[in-house]
Amino acid sequence: MKNNKIFLKKLLSYFPFANKFIRKAYYKYNYSTFFIPVDLKITSEQILQNNSYRLNLKNFTRFKEKFSYFLISRKSSFKDYPKIKLDKLLDFVKNNKAEVAYDGDDFYHTEITSGNVIDFYSNMLSLENYPHKFFYVKKNFNVKNIGSAHRSYNFNGSFRLPSGGKTIGDGGDVAARLDFIPNLIGKTFLDIGSEEGYAVFNALEKKAKFAKGLNINEAKDYDFFPEHLRPGKITDRNRNEITITQQFLIKEYGLEKNSNFKFEYNNIYNLGEEKFDFVFCFGVLYHLKNPYLALENLYKVTDETLIIETQGIKNDNYPNCRVDLEDGFIRHSSNALTILLKKVGFKKIKVLFDAYDSSMKISNIVLKATK
Repeated sequence: MKNNKIFLKKLLSYFPFANKFIRKAYYKYNYSTFFIPVDLKITSEQILQNNSYRLNLKNFTRFKEKFSYFLISRKSSFKDYPKIKLDKLLDFVKNNKAEVAYDGDDFYHTEITSGNVIDFYSNMLSLENYPHKFFYVKKNFNVKNIGSAHRSYNFNGSFRLPSGGKTIGDGGDVAARLDFIPNLIGKTFLDIGSEEGYAVFNALEKKAKFAKGLNINEAKDYDFFPEHLRPGKITDRNRNEITITQQFLIKEYGLEKNSNFKFEYNNIYNLGEEKFDFVFCFGVLYHLKNPYLALENLYKVTDETLIIETQGIKNDNYPNCRVDLEDGFIRHSSNALTILLKKVGFKKIKVLFDAYDSSMKISNIVLKATK
């Protein structure tokens, strides 16, 4: 299935306009949000049988004068949502004056939300993407939940929790990223640029005997410009928030008494002498002031396999890279990165995902390097 998707993306890259249209349609179909206007005087069963509408400013405006609350989900049909859960959400609204009552164990982010919340959100962000970046909105409203309280924490990635719910991450869905982590029975694992540690927890689920997550301390050494914090377009995520989120996830995964993992603050230029069977480095290289030193360090800590992902560019007739005039980042083609990985000592390089699309200024490349 994965190979079919890669082939389709490569095929579409030769038709830029069709590629853009299909991508837009795909994301609209898979990542849209829907709602049902909620009449608090009728039963939950009656609410679930009502028609749903795509959540956008036009549709919301149609109903906001008549209805104060809305049942919202990433799933277009609400008919299968459990009535007993909806009753609990309605109780929060009626008896606890909740402005948001969400189901933390539901993969589709089902919730009851007041019109005031939706109005507030729409003045900041696109309604079509709700509840993306909910973490930055919640402090203004009375928020209640059933199940996992994951919306109280600041996530970089969107991923399924053991409870069945799904986090709301600024960086979007990381399921495809985690697919690159194989069965790790008896292996040690290092994740560089770990954020809240979703790859670490995934590695433990895949039977790693030890997993370590590494983050930088942004207040001291943001990757590319050590004298500055994150650029303005990147969400500010302070260390305290990441630590609190990691502690929440440790409980969610039932790992309070497990000593087979560790989170640490350090940067890629100071990895120490410890070696790992499997090293995972996603979304880091293009940020770095010295990517070539970073590749040397990755080689030193890798015992067997490195999986590296970075923002890249399409291959040219020669091994190419580009310095972006807007952000100063260095982005390599897969050919260039293959040569660099061999230069630092890796024996075998395989391109797992390439930047085929010439219509895109920036794409993503994934390479597997083994010793």
